[in-house]
Amino acid sequence: MEIRKIQITGGNSYVVSLPKSWVKDAGLKAKDAVLVLPQADMSLLVVPKANLRKETKSEVVLEMPDNSDRDTALRTFISYYLAGYDVIKLRIPGSSSGLRSHLKEAIRRKLIGIEIVEETSNGITTQCLSGYSDLPLKKAIERMAIIASGMVQDAVAALHSGDLGLAEEVSQRDDEVDRFYHFIVRQLNMAVRNRAIIEEVGLLAARDCLGYRLAVKSIERVADHAASIARLVPSLRTDALGKIAKEIMKMSELSQKVLGQAVSALVELDTKKANESINLTKKVIEMDEKMTGELLRPGLESSTVGWFRLVLESVRRVAEYGSDIAEIAVDLTAKEPNSF
Repeated sequence: MEIRKIQITGGNSYVVSLPKSWVKDAGLKAKDAVLVLPQADMSLLVVPKANLRKETKSEVVLEMPDNSDRDTALRTFISYYLAGYDVIKLRIPGSSSGLRSHLKEAIRRKLIGIEIVEETSNGITTQCLSGYSDLPLKKAIERMAIIASGMVQDAVAALHSGDLGLAEEVSQRDDEVDRFYHFIVRQLNMAVRNRAIIEEVGLLAARDCLGYRLAVKSIERVADHAASIARLVPSLRTDALGKIAKEIMKMSELSQKVLGQAVSALVELDTKKANESINLTKKVIEMDEKMTGELLRPGLESSTVGWFRLVLESVRRVAEYGSDIAEIAVDLTAKEPNSF
């Protein structure tokens, strides 16, 4: 750490000299321009102007051997997408047509803004065409939460009505939530790596990235629980439960309210909404405990009780994930201590 004094020049301008070693490492010389960006913690970020926006796109080449496992290959591809690469080239042997088809279909289904721009006999080239300016972070989170909440609503409706078609549709929508999840994590990774774009992404400081990363994971888990409920529909007979099925719908509606209010609190950094959301979660837990007692009454088959206990657990977890998001919103409103 170097301490440098502020000097005044010309009567109106304040000047701080830059360390010579930093100037050399950054490849700068006299009369070159740098950007000085004020940060939320009252510090200044000095960025060589040439490095703020690179003309060349970041690129990586991934080799996929003949015996590559499909899921492993997809996870590898997604990891580089999340890391922020603009162009990802896959080298796939011509004999691995099954792997090629699987990756092409999965990329289109699970990732936002990435297109296959070239395809040859030995590989494919993809390019990410959407950035943080095309779909701002908070807007993406709101859309992701709306889809996940809708999945919960339709999954419970399918459970109540026995609609297998609706249940299947809910399961398919899980991929849509995953697309937003991966896109948002990519944005957050880019913001952590380049502090100059934090405000452009829609955040105030680098510490916000961790909070939002945890929040979107919670939303992604909500969608997973909705899909789990939908997968149980073929195995359940709601007529055996009578009024309990309707109570599950009421509990689900309250869980969705917790989630929606929590996400709104996170986007707006509203502590009042966040605390209201957390308090509502307690009511959901009370409803869960009451219905669990109802399930234990004589006359119900043990298998039916087990299936519906899984449903209740998933509905409760929706509210608990909402409460987690609300707590993150409260944490993000706390001011950082002065580090100087």
